[in-house]
Amino acid sequence: MKAVGLLAAIATTATLLGFETDARADERESCATAADQAQQSRDEGKYRRAREAMLTCARDVCPAPIKRDCLEWLTQLESIAPTIVLTAKEGTKDLSDVKVYVDGVLVTDKLDGKPIQMDLGKHKFRFDYAGQSKEEDVIIGAGQKNRNVAAVFEAAGAAPVIVPPPAKEPPGSLVPVFIVGGIGVVALGSFAFFGLSGKGEVADLQGCKGHCAQDDVDKARTKLVIADISLGVGIVALGVATYMFVTRPKVEGDVKAAHAHAHASPGKLGFDLGAVSGGAVGSVGGRF
Repeated sequence: MKAVGLLAAIATTATLLGFETDARADERESCATAADQAQQSRDEGKYRRAREAMLTCARDVCPAPIKRDCLEWLTQLESIAPTIVLTAKEGTKDLSDVKVYVDGVLVTDKLDGKPIQMDLGKHKFRFDYAGQSKEEDVIIGAGQKNRNVAAVFEAAGAAPVIVPPPAKEPPGSLVPVFIVGGIGVVALGSFAFFGLSGKGEVADLQGCKGHCAQDDVDKARTKLVIADISLGVGIVALGVATYMFVTRPKVEGDVKAAHAHAHASPGKLGFDLGAVSGGAVGSVGGRF
């Protein structure tokens, strides 16, 4: 009987040892797999997944060589992996009870100012607070440390900001007409100046005809060319201004108001434009 009991005890011990050996073998295989995944994820820029694998293969149950390598990789990863700091505000007030999702995965349900390790590439951030959501696309680059990713929520009860529409010229305004007409007047003034100046220099060159300096000839020619161009611009601009005046929308009573104002304000100059067949007539007058 004693022999039978001894054999049973030996068999039980052997079975337990076998189970422990199998468990250790499974742990070693798990450590080796985690080490491989850690290196692959690190090389692909998936630093969060690489960190989790490194923590797995750096456990005390892992073989010493694997544990040593994983601890070394983990130290290197902490120095190169980009990190972000999440912040949120309601108006000017800092918020903490905010849930943040990255690419649809919850990364934190409370903001504490601590850096969070990130993978490289483009990510979609979603901040949820008091029924409001703010989304933002952020591209995380290598070497970025403690990059601030923030969301600003509207303060409760804040009045919406109404942006007034841009001011428009009233229908029938003469401002565009005066602008284009002014361009035409300036161009005609340029024509007169450069035309007279150029002709004067041409007259001076008659005395040295055939042996004049080329620079003097070029200057005179340039002034005449500028005069011709100015004349063309002036004619076109005044023609456009006339067309704009003739075809502008009429505002009821504008002519009467202008006429009454002219008679009620002695001592001031007036500028009138009138359309005639085939063109327009302009006149400047004054009452003193």
